[in-house]
Amino acid sequence: MLHRLRRFSCFALGAALLVPVLAGCSSVVGQWSLKEVDPTAAQRDVQYRTLTLQKNGTFYAEANEGEIKTVSGTYDYNAKTDTITFREHDREQNTYDAQLKDGGQELQLLSFWEGRKLKAIYEKEEG
Repeated sequence: MLHRLRRFSCFALGAALLVPVLAGCSSVVGQWSLKEVDPTAAQRDVQYRTLTLQKNGTFYAEANEGEIKTVSGTYDYNAKTDTITFREHDREQNTYDAQLKDGGQELQLLSFWEGRKLKAIYEKEEG
């Protein structure tokens, strides 16, 4: 019985140490560039062209607001609900369904456009 308990304790400790390592592999932190929009007709209506998401929960982006301009603020990514919320310094707030794909190299932000699902696909930049 004691042998089983030790084996379980080692397994639990190993799992506890491994989970943060695996979670770090699929992080939204980094620089992202818009790669594709579906439907393509919504290309000009996608809010962010590029995103830089910092570890401290801040972001800056090139935003499409009639013209391309730089915006910044804070973000909150919730992996349990697969959502990300951007709060710009001018108090504008945008929440999207968010999915990491391709081993964390692709970020998909999902919303609605003219009654249809809109999918903005971002590619993680190296560096």
